Order: sequence, then C-alpha cells, then structure tokens
Amino acid sequence: MTSQPLQQLEELNRLLLQMASQSEEMLEKSLDALLSQNVTRAKVVAARDNEVDALELTVDAHIFNLLTQHRLDAESLRLILSAQKINNDLKRVADHAVNIAEAAVALSDAPHITTLVIIPHMSAIARSMLKEAIDSFVYRDSTLAHDVIHRDDEVDALYLSAKEKLESLVQENPVNVHRGLHLLSVATDLERIADLATNIAEEVVFITEAEVVKHKDSAGQKA
Repeated sequence: MTSQPLQQLEELNRLLLQMASQSEEMLEKSLDALLSQNVTRAKVVAARDNEVDALELTVDAHIFNLLTQHRLDAESLRLILSAQKINNDLKRVADHAVNIAEAAVALSDAPHITTLVIIPHMSAIARSMLKEAIDSFVYRDSTLAHDVIHRDDEVDALYLSAKEKLESLVQENPVNVHRGLHLLSVATDLERIADLATNIAEEVVFITEAEVVKHKDSAGQKA
C-alpha cells in the first residue's frame, strides 16, 4: 500500500477516536447531570449534538474518498467497512446521551424516586462497556472486544428489572407516573447504549479476526 492511503487510514482512525471521545464525554456528562439534577450540565450535552453530527459527516466523507480513490487490500477494506458502522454507532450513542440529558432536565424539579431504582448500576455497566469497546478498537484487542460482547446480557437483565420496579412504583403511587416514565426512558437509552457498545466490539472482532460474530450467542452459535 502506498503512503497516501496509509496516511488517510491513519486520519480515519484519528477521526473515529475523536468521535468516540466526544460521544463518551457526552454520555458521562448526561449521566452525571441526571444523578446530580444539574440542569446546566444537561444543557451543555444537548448543545454539543451538532458537533457530533458534523463530525459524523466528516468521517463519512473520508470513508467515501478512501473507497473511491484507492485500491485497498482486504485488511484495509475490513477496517473501512467497520469504521463506517462504528461511526454510526457512536453517533447513536451521542443521541442517547442527549435523550438522557433531556430526561435529566425533566427530572430536576423534585427529588428522585427511590435512588433512581437500578439506573446507577445500569449506568456504570453501560459506561464501562462503551469505554472497553472503544479501547478494544484503539488497541485492536479482540479479547477485550469479546469481553464486551459477553456483558450485553447483564444489561438486558438489569433493564427488565428496572422496568418491573418502575411499573411497581407507578402502580403503588400514580403520582410517580411522570418521573417513572422518564426513568424508564433513561433505562431504555442505557440498554441501547450497551447494544451499541456490543456492536462496536463486534466490528473490532471483524477487523482483527476477519470473523462475523453478529447475531451469535455467547457460545458462538447463531442466535
């Protein structure tokens, strides 16, 4: 491979890492805003959405130029195809962070019901999964990527528990309906962020092992 496409691949990697950093920071700030009921911090997250939109388009344009201007080997093509999917996944993480920030604003006017139920636990796992998925991409670490994939079921189980608990709280006291619905929305966002982290990890496995693991269970069988 000539130096020019190699340099462009390095630039693609840099842009993706920038996208990852922004999405991860937005998620962290939105969750902090929710837990601390900090409206100012929540609004900062929402204001950054346009930056991520612009960066997503920049990455897409870079990928298009690489595909149309150069003949690439199989390894580079795997990276580019995965980069396009990871770019979209990171944008969706940012979108969910904005959703959580909006819920934080809506829930800022009164004390949280019960200590946010299972939300803090879900938050910790989803953030950890996203960080590890990004690290697995940075270091091309398929072992770490597989670890992320195997943790997805844990978040799914927590989501079902949170849903059940919130429904119970609403039934016990209808006054909790407004706050319960917002918290259920947050739990849904966290479950989907965990799914997106899993998607990123699956792409890392594709890049490093040339193996498609999407739609397979933890034992490696098709789901």
